Amino acid sequence: MSASAPWKDFERRHAKRMGGVRLWRPDFSDSQPDGENGTDTWDTKAYARHTAVTMFVVAEKKYREFTNGRRFHLALFARDLPRAGDFVLLRAADFEELLECERRCTEFAEAFIDTAGVRPGPPNYPVELNPGFES
Repeated sequence: MSASAPWKDFERRHAKRMGGVRLWRPDFSDSQPDGENGTDTWDTKAYARHTAVTMFVVAEKKYREFTNGRRFHLALFARDLPRAGDFVLLRAADFEELLECERRCTEFAEAFIDTAGVRPGPPNYPVELNPGFES
């Protein structure tokens, strides 16, 4: 059995990081993205050199002393593609940490709703007490 290609390992790592699945494509085409979970869809790109990654590494090294151990990210905007919007580039481990924080916050909010008898109202409306909940 031959060793797995590095790009396949990268796709697997990212699917695991995202708590999702890697989508199998029989034709190696761009017929569908590389992976998905309940909230996200992604494609992965593995090249010998990424300009944005090079920019990130240089900036992170330049400001390493200033960050004092805080996460570093690089905010990007393409002047020639203003409609594309803003982008943020950060290390995958930092992204994974943010996803875990979001998951814990969601679990906490759901537990609070269950124990307090409170349910959220429609968007942009105040919360209302569950009818029949006795405090």
